[in-house]
Amino acid sequence: MNHDAVVADWRQNAATRDEANYDFLRSMKYRDYGFEPDELAAELHEEAFQIIDCTRCANCCKTMVISVDEEDIERIAESLDMEVEDFIQTYLEADDRRESYKVRGKPCAFLGEDGRCTIYDVRPTVCREYPHTDKEGFTFRTISVANNALNCPAVYWIVEEMKQRSGYQR
Repeated sequence: MNHDAVVADWRQNAATRDEANYDFLRSMKYRDYGFEPDELAAELHEEAFQIIDCTRCANCCKTMVISVDEEDIERIAESLDMEVEDFIQTYLEADDRRESYKVRGKPCAFLGEDGRCTIYDVRPTVCREYPHTDKEGFTFRTISVANNALNCPAVYWIVEEMKQRSGYQR
C-alpha cells in the first residue's frame, strides 16, 4: 500500500471502525494474540512511517491541541529570536488541564501554507513523540491509540495491521 491509498482508506473507514478498533485494542490487555503488543506496535510504527509521509497529511497539526512545556517554550522562542514572554503572548494560551500552555488555535500556528512545520527542528516535544505507537506500554494507552487512529492515518494503519495479524474478529 502507498501513502495515498492508506490516507484514502483512513478517511473512508476510520470513523466507522472506531468502536471495533477500540474493542480490539482493549482486548489486547487480556487476550493473547500470539504477539507481544509493544514489539509489534514498534515494528509496525517503523513500517507505517516508511509508507506515510506526515508532511503530506499534517492532520495532527490541523486538528489536535499542541501542548508545550517550559523547555519547548524556551527552545522555540530562542529559535524565533523572541523573548519568552513575547512568544507566549503571540502564540500560546493557558492549558488549564495541564497547568501549562498550548498553541493558540487550530490549525497550529506553526503549520506553513505548504503543510509543513515552520519550526520542525525545534518543534514541541509532543509533536516529536507523536503518535507514541513506538513507546512501551502500548496496551495501557488504548484510549489514546484509538483516538489517534481517528486523527492519524499511520496509527489507523498500525491498528488495522495488528487486527489483521491477530485474526481479530468482532
